[in-house]
Formats: sequence, structure tokens, C-alpha cells
Amino acid sequence: MLRRVGRCVLTYLLLYAGAWVAVALTADLEEGFGARMGLGVRLFPLVGVPALLVSVAVVTAHHRMHPVRLRFLLFVPLLLCLWPLVFADVAEPFQFLLLAHIAYAALIPAPLLPEDWAGDPADLPGWHPAGNRRI
Repeated sequence: MLRRVGRCVLTYLLLYAGAWVAVALTADLEEGFGARMGLGVRLFPLVGVPALLVSVAVVTAHHRMHPVRLRFLLFVPLLLCLWPLVFADVAEPFQFLLLAHIAYAALIPAPLLPEDWAGDPADLPGWHPAGNRRI
């Protein structure tokens, strides 16, 4: 389980960092590259930590919902985590982090604990119907 949670956290951190690199390279702000990246670090407790907590809690708690539906519905609370960026002077931080959250919702392993899966086994990723086993 720790490996899967670590994968979730690492995936989010890489997407978050990539989004802020894109913001720092494209946003028309007076500050330099380092100051823009510093802004991303300062916003991480407001945007990143709630997104990580919500996403790990959701994929851990749901044992019956189809993984695609879960990922689609997970995007709504991830979108709400972007509220500090709605009122920004420039649109790039919101746009790039919105894309990062979409990518994260698509990449998160769902369900987080496949051994606790109570839904249809054919809905699990990696399920091989001919052999009735995970591949």
C-alpha cells in the first residue's frame, strides 16, 4: 500500500512541478523564473496538499465504483482545490494546473487497494477475462 500511495504522491509532485515550470516559462510576469517557481512552492500547501489528501482518500475508500467513473468524479474535488488560482492576475497558473489535475485524475491508480476490490473483477485494470486472473 505504501508503494501505491508513494506512486500517487510522486505522480502529483511531478505534474505539479511540470505545471509550474510551464507557468514560469510562459506567464507574462515581472518576476524572474526563480520567483515564479517560488510562488508555486508557496502555493503548494493551498493547492497541492488538499488535492493529494482528497485524491488518496477517494481512491482508498471506493471499492465498488468502476475505475473510469471514479477518476472522472475525482476531478470535481481536484478542481475545487484550484480556488486560490481563480483570482490570479494572469491565467497561466490556473490553466496549467487544471491540465495537471486532469492528467493526475487520469493517471492515479484506482482502486488503490485492488485486493479489497468488491466490484466486478472485469472492471479492474489488468484483469484477463480468459484466465480469471490479474496480469
